[in-house]
Amino acid sequence: MKLKPALDEIYAPVQTCLDQIEESILDILSTSNELSREVIRYFFANKGKYLRPSLCLLGGAFSNNETTIRAMIPVASAFEIFHSATLIHDDIIDSSYLRRNMPTVNAKWNAQVAVLVGDFLHDRALQTFFGTKNDRVVSLFLNTACEVCDGEILEFKEKNNFNLKEGLYFEIIRKKTASLLSACIETGAILGNLSLDQTLALKNYGLYLGMAFQIVDDCLDFTGDQHAFGKTLGSDCDAGVLTLPLIRLVSLVSEDKKSEVFQIFKSSMGREKLDYLRNLMMEYGAIEYSMDKARSFTEKALLELQVFKQSPARKSLEDLLDYIVERSR
Repeated sequence: MKLKPALDEIYAPVQTCLDQIEESILDILSTSNELSREVIRYFFANKGKYLRPSLCLLGGAFSNNETTIRAMIPVASAFEIFHSATLIHDDIIDSSYLRRNMPTVNAKWNAQVAVLVGDFLHDRALQTFFGTKNDRVVSLFLNTACEVCDGEILEFKEKNNFNLKEGLYFEIIRKKTASLLSACIETGAILGNLSLDQTLALKNYGLYLGMAFQIVDDCLDFTGDQHAFGKTLGSDCDAGVLTLPLIRLVSLVSEDKKSEVFQIFKSSMGREKLDYLRNLMMEYGAIEYSMDKARSFTEKALLELQVFKQSPARKSLEDLLDYIVERSR
């Protein structure tokens, strides 16, 4: 049986640069405002997987130029900062109380502080991208920021829509999640001066990886262990967001059962609601179906890497696809 690769093994080609990301983030976000400093240090004290800065650095690693890769550290950090801003804002919208096994910013302080700090993070990230003085990078980030926001708005619009179809769900996750992961690795390729074919391949790789990542995340929202997952299980469900496992379930049950599922979905039953929906999804194969969809996207991502010769960076991106579908957090 193939063992799931560990993140530290996957990140090995860029680990020396990745080790500097935390310091770079705090440097970019430095401020004399005491409250801002307190919230920033709190949020970043328990760092996440650093997937976005890692993708940026791995994209640049194909250049085989250590100086070029090191120069990407601020931009890679800015992607993590921008992503963090979206998480802080998402937690307000979803009324989430747990993030990375810690109280969310809105839970520990309040929604007003969370909104303002999220805005501050966004603006500092934007400053960093403009600081590259690279028109392609700046344009890519601005377009991606709009895509992410548009995806969030579309998801909000479709809350509690029990007629939501897979096609629209895929559009939502492409915009709100996959577009950012794609931009991270494409930016690394641009700053690494890769060819247009190679840059396009990495852009597509990031998009497919992002689709798989979000689908797995949506499955874990029902099936994960809360401590391992690091955030509130069933949070999408509680916020009225329909994700692929639930969309698939609704498409399979009878009309009477569909009405029953909708009533449970809309209820405030907490753990009982989550258990009911998860068991029903298992019974109808909705989780397995969703995971198969995630794997189909990783297979597409793997094909994009064929334009590259075997290298540590390519191996890392291949292993990352396995990690994405096998992860528990």
